[in-house]
Amino acid sequence: MRVTLPAVALLLGMLAGCATPQYQTRVSLIPPTGPQGRACVQDCEARKTACQAECEQRYQACAEGIEPQVEARYLETLKRYELELKQYAAALRRYEMDLRFDWIYNHPYRYPYYWWDPWPRPYFPPPYREPEMPTRDGVRAQLLKANCQDDCGCLPAYDACFVGCGGQIVKETVCIKNCPPSK
Repeated sequence: MRVTLPAVALLLGMLAGCATPQYQTRVSLIPPTGPQGRACVQDCEARKTACQAECEQRYQACAEGIEPQVEARYLETLKRYELELKQYAAALRRYEMDLRFDWIYNHPYRYPYYWWDPWPRPYFPPPYREPEMPTRDGVRAQLLKANCQDDCGCLPAYDACFVGCGGQIVKETVCIKNCPPSK
C-alpha cells in the first residue's frame, strides 16, 4: 500500500480537528476605589496571611507527629512487598512452565507433534505485573495525605472578605490549547 504526502497531510489535519480544546479559568481581583475599602482589603490580607501561617504550623505539627508511624508502616509495607514478590515469582514460574509444556499437554490429540503443530497458539503476556518496591518517602507521603490537611480554606474566606469590602472578583474562562477558530 502506497501512501502519498497529501493523504498524510489530510489525515493529520483531520486528527488535529478532533483535538479537544483546553480551557483555563483566570481570576482577576478588582480592589475597591475608596480609602476605607482599601483599608478593609488590607485587613482581609492580614487575616489571610495569619490563616495560612496557622495552617502551615498545624500541618508541620501533624507531619512531625506522623514520623514515629512512618517506620512501622514502612516495615509493614516491606513485608507485604516481600509476600507479593514471592507470589509474583511463583506465578511467573508457573507461567514459564505452561509456555514450555503447553504444546505437549494441551494438544488436541493428547500426544505431541514435535515437528508440526496444526493449531498454533497465540502468545499471552505474563499474568501479573511485577510489584513495585515501596520507599520511606512514598509511605510518608501516603500518611501525610491521609492524616494531615494542608488546605485550611483561607482563600474562600479571603474572597468573601474582599467582596464584603467592596471589591470585585472577575472569573474568565480562556482557551489555552487546541482552540476553535474565532468567529
